[in-house]
Amino acid sequence: MAGFSLQQRLEQARRRQFVGRVSERDRLRAALSEPELPFSVLCVFGPGGIGKTTLLREYGYIAHEIGIQSVQLDGRHIEAAPDFFLAALGQALSLPPDADVVGHLADRGERLLLLVDTYELLTPIDGWLREQFLPALPASVLVVLAGRQPPAAPWRTDAGWQTMMRILPLRNLAPADSRVFLEGRGVPAAQIDRVLDFTHGHALALSLVADFFDQQPEAAFQPEAAPDIVKTLLEEFVQGVPSSAHRAALEACALVRLMTESLLAMMLKQQDAHELFEWLRGLSFIEADRRGIFPHDLAREALTADLKWRDPDGYAELHTRARGYYMQRVQHGAGPDQRRLLADYIYLHRDNPSVRPFFLWQESGTVFTDGLRPDDVEELPEMVARHEGAESAALAAHWLARQPEGFRVLREAGGQPVGFLTFVRLEATTPADREIDPAINAVWPLLAHNPPRGGETASYFRFWMARETYQSVSPEHTRLVLNMMQHYPVSYTHLRAHETVLALVCRLLLEKKKSHTLAAIRTTHHTTTKHSLNT
Repeated sequence: MAGFSLQQRLEQARRRQFVGRVSERDRLRAALSEPELPFSVLCVFGPGGIGKTTLLREYGYIAHEIGIQSVQLDGRHIEAAPDFFLAALGQALSLPPDADVVGHLADRGERLLLLVDTYELLTPIDGWLREQFLPALPASVLVVLAGRQPPAAPWRTDAGWQTMMRILPLRNLAPADSRVFLEGRGVPAAQIDRVLDFTHGHALALSLVADFFDQQPEAAFQPEAAPDIVKTLLEEFVQGVPSSAHRAALEACALVRLMTESLLAMMLKQQDAHELFEWLRGLSFIEADRRGIFPHDLAREALTADLKWRDPDGYAELHTRARGYYMQRVQHGAGPDQRRLLADYIYLHRDNPSVRPFFLWQESGTVFTDGLRPDDVEELPEMVARHEGAESAALAAHWLARQPEGFRVLREAGGQPVGFLTFVRLEATTPADREIDPAINAVWPLLAHNPPRGGETASYFRFWMARETYQSVSPEHTRLVLNMMQHYPVSYTHLRAHETVLALVCRLLLEKKKSHTLAAIRTTHHTTTKHSLNT
C-alpha cells in the first residue's frame, strides 16, 4: 500500500469491515444516480450504537465512487445555532470564514451529498433547518440527517416534506451479516454462535466483541446474562487490554470530551503517549475528528461509571490532571480556541451535582443563542415587565438603546425569544445612566475605587431570565449559565476565575436572585483583563 496516506489506509480498513445494510446502501446509490433527485432529505434514525455513523461513512464512500462530493457534519461539535451550523458547513466546504454558504451551494450547480450525524443535538435549530436552510438549497443537494429520534411531527405532517423526505429506521444487523462481520474480524468460529445469541446483531456490541478477541484470541466468551450489553462487553474488554497503561489511556479518554496526544500524555504523566494514542484510535468504538478522538456515548458512560465505582481515587487523579491541562492552556488561548477549551473544561465537570443541572443544554436541546433582532426591542422589555414590573422593563429598554451589544437572546426553533441575558459595560456608562439605573449606581463606587486599567473592561450581569420560568432552574437557564461563562474566557488568564464564576452563577440560580438586586459580587485578579460584577 505504498503511496497511501494513513487516512486512506484507515478508510480502506473500515470499508473492508462494513457488512450488511444492503437496502440502505441501494436506496442512496439509486437516488444519487437518478438524473433528478427523487427526494431531498433522508432521515436515518435508531438507538445509540446501532451503526448510524458507520452507515454515514459508507454513504460518503458511495458518493465518492459515483463521482459526487460529500461533506459530513457532526452535531456533537456544532453549537445548535444557525450561525454555528453555517460556519461548520462552510469550513467543511473549505470556504472563507465570511462566505455565503447557501449562495455558494446555489451557484456551484454540481450534485452534493450533505451528511449530518448526531442530529438529535441540533434539535434547537430543527425548525430553522426545515423551514429556512433546507428550502434554500438547490435541487442538486441531497441531505442525510442521522439521529436517535425519528423526525418531529412537522416533518411528517407537512405535505411538501412528505413528498421530498424519506424516513429510514435503522435496526440491528441480520444474523447472517453479523456472522460475516465476526468472521471477517477473526473471531473464533466456535465462539460465534454464543456471541450472536448475546449481541442480537447490535453493531457496537459486535465491534466490542471483535476487539475483545483481538486482545485475547484464545479466550472463551462467557459474559453473564445482563440487560446492558455494552456495559458487560466493556467490562470484558477492559479486563483484557494489553497493560495497565492501556487501561488508564482508555479511562482517560472516556473522561474528557476530546482526547489529543498531548492531553493523554499529561493525564498519564508520560513524555510520549503516541503508541497509546494510536492504540486508542484503532479501537472500533473510538471515533475521530480533526480536533481529537472520543469514545461512543454508550462506551463513555459505561467506562466512566465503572472507573468511578471501582477506583474513585484514580478517577479523581485523572480529573485533576485534565483540569490542570485546561488551566494551563486557557492562559495562552484566544478567541474560538479559548472558548473551545472552556467548553472542554465544563464538560469535564459534567458529573458534579452542583454543576450538572445547569449544563444539560445539549441533551435537552430546546433553545439556541442569538443576538438582537428588530422585534426584540419590544418583546424583551415585555418579558421583563411580566416578571419584574414596569420600572424594570423601562430599565431594560434603556440598556437596549444604550448597549445593545450586551444582549444575548435565547430563541426557540422558530426564532421567538424564550429568554435573554444582559451584561452592562460599566466603564462605558455615563452619570446619566447611573442616575437612571439604581443597580448600576450601587456598584459604581466599587469600580470607582479600583478603576479598570488599560485594556480592561468591567461587566455587570444586569438582566437574565427565561420567558416562562424567569430565574428558576430550567433548560433555558442552563444556556444562560453557559453564556455567562463564555463571557469570561475572552479575557481571563486564569481558569480558577471560571471556577469562581461557575460556583457563583449556579448559587445565584439556585437561590433565584433577582436581576435587579443591588448586592454585587466582584471577582478580582491582578492579572485579569476583565472585572466582573454579578447581581
